[in-house]
Amino acid sequence: MTLKSTNPSNYQCLGEVEVSALDDVERTARLANTAKRGWRNTSVTDRVELLRRVYDRFRGRRQELAELESREMGMPLRDALDDFDDTMDYVCWYFENAERYLSPEVTHEADGLIHRVYREPVGVVAAIVPWNFPFSMFVWATLQGMIAGNVVVLKHSEECPLVGKFIEDVFTSCDLPEGVFGEVYGDREVGKWLAHQEIDMIQFTGSTATGRYLYRVAGERFLRANMELGGSAPGVLFEDVELERTMASVCGSRLFNAGQCCDGLKRLVVHESIVDRVQGRLAELFSQKRLGDALDGATEMGPLVSKGQLARLERQVLDAVGKGARVLAGGKSLESELGGAFYQPTLLCNISEDMRVWQEEVFGPVLPVVSFSTEEEAVALANDTQYGLGAYVFTEDPARARRIALAIDSGLVGVNGCSYFAPSSPFGGWKGSGFGREHSKYGFHEVTQTKVVATKE
Repeated sequence: MTLKSTNPSNYQCLGEVEVSALDDVERTARLANTAKRGWRNTSVTDRVELLRRVYDRFRGRRQELAELESREMGMPLRDALDDFDDTMDYVCWYFENAERYLSPEVTHEADGLIHRVYREPVGVVAAIVPWNFPFSMFVWATLQGMIAGNVVVLKHSEECPLVGKFIEDVFTSCDLPEGVFGEVYGDREVGKWLAHQEIDMIQFTGSTATGRYLYRVAGERFLRANMELGGSAPGVLFEDVELERTMASVCGSRLFNAGQCCDGLKRLVVHESIVDRVQGRLAELFSQKRLGDALDGATEMGPLVSKGQLARLERQVLDAVGKGARVLAGGKSLESELGGAFYQPTLLCNISEDMRVWQEEVFGPVLPVVSFSTEEEAVALANDTQYGLGAYVFTEDPARARRIALAIDSGLVGVNGCSYFAPSSPFGGWKGSGFGREHSKYGFHEVTQTKVVATKE
């Protein structure tokens, strides 16, 4: 049985990868368990040195990998190249700061008694990652853990099996100890098999529904778990915003990667005094976006990842329109015109809370707009979601910006277009968006055990 890879820009078959049978999953997990003690006993310095080989090999194949991402999941090539460079910056930060955050810390000293806190690896990490940023999601889920002394079994999304195979081939070519990195291939059934192997931690990035299932498995088995799940980030616009700068930021956050970003701005909450102007300008900007093949240098927005994702988005918009939403821009598939999984950048108003575009995560270029009159109403609308990953606040009043940012139930908040992404800052959410953090010292702590050793000296 094979996984077929399809180019969402034109629905052409790109290749296929053999699906892992249960025996393959079990064998990969056994190899990881055999390798974990030796990898744990390797020093941080030596682990970093070995993983630098992997870094160098990826760096040498930058263009090849970016083009594969563009073909396989539809990210415009220039965005894929930028994402690669940003991701490698994260890897460098991990390398440069590992010793600092993994070294023993003295927490108590009195009368010759010293307490030292050690950060020790968890063991075998089952890393299950999504398709929307195929390279960076793999790095975020695995590299800090491997540097910290964990071994990894990766299952990449069935939507990008060729990128998954590319990753495995790079690791194989770098002659790391057998079992330190392994990979299995398939759909959610293979992910379930992996979660039931002899593992010590589940590191999952993906939908909240799947995350809830895996968390139940982790709970029943008493495993560590780190869940980076979906999002429906609000963008709150007050009446004092600088319109053009704010519109550019909103447009970029909603339409980047065809709207397929877990923390991307997905619901716009606008002060009633400027809502007409905001909707008018956004409708213009949405209509000006150039859609096309992901490998075309002129393309500003590529396709959705698959025909299935396109169909889901169509159903969400049809539900909204059927319940009274008004389409201000877009609102339809461009599959027949462009020959792939393309959907117009879409702006909706007259939104009610029973609409799927308000209740659910919308993973595509669709933005519902609602208005508010008071700060209290704005916060209530922003928090009217099961999710709590990203959020965006726009106002020229610093005190109000801080007040609203702290009132929103979210793990990440950007004010006036400021990015919250940095390898030294943690990434993760609240509520249905999961728990645990990636990057920074907190990311190292998530993938290690805490041990206190008390000695007399």
